[in-house]
Amino acid sequence: MLIVVALAAFATGCGGSSAPTKATYGKNVDKVCATLDDRVSAIQKKAPQTTDELVAFADDLQKVIDDGVHKLSEVKRPEGADGDKADAWIKELTRQKDQAIKPALTELKNAAQSKDTAAIQRAVKRIQQVDDKKVGQLAQDAGARSCGNA
Repeated sequence: MLIVVALAAFATGCGGSSAPTKATYGKNVDKVCATLDDRVSAIQKKAPQTTDELVAFADDLQKVIDDGVHKLSEVKRPEGADGDKADAWIKELTRQKDQAIKPALTELKNAAQSKDTAAIQRAVKRIQQVDDKKVGQLAQDAGARSCGNA
């Protein structure tokens, strides 16, 4: 009987969850967000002056956003309700990237390639109108601090 109790205690101690806590998850995603923010800022500092530069700007920004969302989605999530919150955040972030940001950047790139100033202005306005409040709140709910302060 003692052996069974000892094995059960050993199994419980060694086989525990490897999922992070909400706080640890928050710290991990905040590191990714800080890197993403730095990369986006570096692209924005280039301030495109020509249509060719604007095309490159849109391409670079799209690559950084795709990469950032991918890296955020790979961060190990907590279990239970905290994990559900993290899943909801990543799902909404991905949806916003795919349904709002990516189409707007594609529109910007196409407008720049065709040198259509009015279309460029519409695309820029569309990008500026992306509402990140829901994503920010979901990030906060998931434990992220800097990711929710877009």
